[in-house]
Amino acid sequence: MFKKLFEDLGLSENTRRVYLQLIENGASSARMLAENLSIPRPSVYDNLKLLIQKGLVIERNEENKKLFQVDDLKNLPRLLTNKISSLQKEEKELEDILPRLLSQTQAIEPKIKFYSGVEGVRQVLNDMLWYKDLRTMALWPISEMVELLGKEYMADMNRKRIRQKLSTRGIWPEDKKVDLKNHPFLGVGEGFYREIRIAPKGMTWNMSYWVYADKVAFISSRKETFGFVIHSRDFAEMIKAQFEVIWKASKPIKAEPEYTDPFLRTV
Repeated sequence: MFKKLFEDLGLSENTRRVYLQLIENGASSARMLAENLSIPRPSVYDNLKLLIQKGLVIERNEENKKLFQVDDLKNLPRLLTNKISSLQKEEKELEDILPRLLSQTQAIEPKIKFYSGVEGVRQVLNDMLWYKDLRTMALWPISEMVELLGKEYMADMNRKRIRQKLSTRGIWPEDKKVDLKNHPFLGVGEGFYREIRIAPKGMTWNMSYWVYADKVAFISSRKETFGFVIHSRDFAEMIKAQFEVIWKASKPIKAEPEYTDPFLRTV
């Protein structure tokens, strides 16, 4: 636990070792710490100085000898709370300036971005999560996409999509649909911000697309594993028109009470 906590606070492994040594053995001199931990004394002093600055360790004099001891242990969770508050503040500041930054980069942004590999494909979809309050549409061979991207990623993306209030209408081919009971993160209805329809029999495809804003994200099949995003209003409008034709010819999957999504409880 301490290892991960110190990493989150931006503190090194040696800093953590010095701190734990003081917890276990009580007040110690820098020399004792250096000997017990096999760390050079100058490095010990550097780590002690950092721990003192963080309010985790105090220094006191005893018989003309400098000793170091752990301060109130409650300061440790306080540091983590402060770190979280700082990150939340930075996130808010970034959200405030992001629209201006995006408008400045649109003129120089490549109109087509290509990505390869599973991580690249995930990056294609992550681009959509920068947006909020959008209506999107997707043509998905869903069983292949679940196999390609993984259930864990799909569930996590679903949570983020809902947080961003990105509603979507999706069309699945009949031969590549999945059972919602076994894939609760793909549920439909108002709480999921999702409608699903099944394409007419005989209509199938291996490549996916997702339309959002003025962009269309394409994802290849599991065999090829690549994706690309086209940023073009005219192109997006053309794909939307095609989607609407297929949507009208497709049959809806209805939301049913038993299709509850445990992942939504963490949203």
